[in-house]
Amino acid sequence: MNQLRSDPLITWEPTEIRRPTYPDVPAQIAATASEAHACLSIQAYRGAVALARAVVEATAKHHGITQGQLVTKIDRMHAEGLIREITREVAHEIRHGGNEIAHGDLADEPMPSEDAEAIVEFMDAILQEVYQGPARMRDLQRRRQERKDRNSE
Repeated sequence: MNQLRSDPLITWEPTEIRRPTYPDVPAQIAATASEAHACLSIQAYRGAVALARAVVEATAKHHGITQGQLVTKIDRMHAEGLIREITREVAHEIRHGGNEIAHGDLADEPMPSEDAEAIVEFMDAILQEVYQGPARMRDLQRRRQERKDRNSE
């Protein structure tokens, strides 16, 4: 029987995998966003970008925007007031990066780490704008109302 043994020449990379949580984001979208960060941690840049694109599309679908290609869904999210103009532009950059991977248009050179990192940061900004910011604002309003109600008793 072979036993695992500790070998001082073996090292594990990465030493840490980043998997943030998104408590105010629907579970499947949050898990996919967290996985995009994990991909960055192991330098799987194409995987990170493809997952970031999936998060954008899933966000649109979660809000009932299911028709058309992602370009149309992003523009509808903006038209319906879910995202600001700058966020619409950011979402299109995520779409472009993800499309290169999803459609097999792989460049001769690997995806630069700074591009993948920026795309995942932009994905986080979208989740912040669509889910997390509004949830924190509602919590703040609820706490204020509770204080007001206690003071009026």
